[in-house]
Amino acid sequence: MRKIVIRVSTAVIAGTLLLAATACGRDEEALARKYPNAPTATPEAGTPAPPASTPAGSAPPAPAPPASASSPGEPPPALPPTDESPAPSGTGNGTGNGTDPTAQARLDAALLTAAEMPPGSYEAGTDGTETRETARDTNCQALIDLTRPGQAASAPAAAAQAAVTRGDPTPTGFTIVELFSFAGTGAQDLFTKGRAALANCPSVASTDGDGATSTDKYAAIPHASLGDESLAIGMTPQAGGALGLIVVRVGPTVVVVSNADLSATTPALPADDLVTRQLGKLLASARP
Repeated sequence: MRKIVIRVSTAVIAGTLLLAATACGRDEEALARKYPNAPTATPEAGTPAPPASTPAGSAPPAPAPPASASSPGEPPPALPPTDESPAPSGTGNGTGNGTDPTAQARLDAALLTAAEMPPGSYEAGTDGTETRETARDTNCQALIDLTRPGQAASAPAAAAQAAVTRGDPTPTGFTIVELFSFAGTGAQDLFTKGRAALANCPSVASTDGDGATSTDKYAAIPHASLGDESLAIGMTPQAGGALGLIVVRVGPTVVVVSNADLSATTPALPADDLVTRQLGKLLASARP
């Protein structure tokens, strides 16, 4: 499955995921390759593991359109396009970890806190770099880059990520929020190329930085429009599990909110109220 980009406790995490793979009867090596940098689970003793579909509605609201504005079972209304100005060009050097200090400060302020995320073990970081995953078919590379903006050809100038691990004592899934700020037209280009690749690449064979290969399936999922443009994507990795992502562009910033379930076979998107909460907080951080 798609690599989680929270860069914390890598050695501990790899061991935890191997235990999870054993418990689920899955290919241990494949899961370890797919989750080399996932956040470690440190839930409080005696706390039951919330289900993958646990809503984030209990978290304190941010200035975002509430999910209750829609009828039950319907997606939330679209957020209006933002007039946020693009980040100045020439600031990114491929690290995505604060090379544009102004953009980095804005993303840090906008990132959801533990109290605003679903229940679970919370981790946050600011390093948006990723070990590159390369598609065998170059026409499909843009789809991988859209779901993993930290490795985009036009590297982000700033990035911030937060994740919640579900499962006690071993991980059963993750909820991840990632923010990437691009210089110039980097965010628009990422979306334009990624959207085209999604329409033409239902199955993508790729090789990661360690030389491991995988063939993963992708599909667009119907969803209300958000921000300046958005896509909802379901991914079923060869290694097992399922991943549902909502990717939104807000001016020069790309927001990726994803729900990973290690035992599912059908992707489930993250909760709508979680997505709108993150978008609302991002918009609020951009106001003078």
